[in-house]
Amino acid sequence: MVNTNKLRGKIVEQGLTFAKLAQMLGVSPSTLGRKIKNLSAMTLEEVEQIRDFLGIPPSQIMEYFFSEHIR
Repeated sequence: MVNTNKLRGKIVEQGLTFAKLAQMLGVSPSTLGRKIKNLSAMTLEEVEQIRDFLGIPPSQIMEYFFSEHIR
């Protein structure tokens, strides 16, 4: 499950908005929002793209995208 709070914080930290990140991914902001809130599944390709866009090191991917607790 996506660590919603941590990922949202990283988006803000990078100076992005949901709308801008969604545009970079080629999806609507509402689709991205559902994926980040764990209401829709995120593909591994999307995880990798977001990780790359946000500058998340591969060693921290589990913290952001495969959290045991839903936030």
